[in-house]
Amino acid sequence: MPQSPALLQRRFAGTVAAVLFSLVVWFGGGAAKAAGIAVSGSGIAAPAMLDAARLASFPAVEITTATPWTGQARFAGPLLTEVLRTLDARASKVSLIALDDYKVDLSIADILKYQPIIAIRMNDKPIPPRERGPFWLMFPFDNHPELRNDAWYFRAIWQIDRIKVEP
Repeated sequence: MPQSPALLQRRFAGTVAAVLFSLVVWFGGGAAKAAGIAVSGSGIAAPAMLDAARLASFPAVEITTATPWTGQARFAGPLLTEVLRTLDARASKVSLIALDDYKVDLSIADILKYQPIIAIRMNDKPIPPRERGPFWLMFPFDNHPELRNDAWYFRAIWQIDRIKVEP
């Protein structure tokens, strides 16, 4: 049965609206959500939100290292240990979760041993979301040969959205 032009126009308009909404969520929603890192868990006294300005207020540590994604690059940001100390965290395990819900669990022993940073700059520029930013956990891979393998590269989580601190 043929459909009326008015019905076809409404269906077309609804389809266009759905596509536009999906594009806004896909391209805009992630960027808006990446405005900060929510820190929670039973290992801290109170939940906290760490935005780029707050992370930039910590002493910056630079790591120059090669990664499979960037080649040799210079990363800067606060030590994860310093962020945890400032939040008065009591941790044995820290979970970092990305915007896409990718999750990495790190023991406090590994964090203390390897001193990763929450990189907010790469080669002196803010890290854009399309280049794994704005918050990227970076290890000094070149300083520790034992870190130069997929098991450790996969722990260099990017687009960090949440940190859970467990005692």
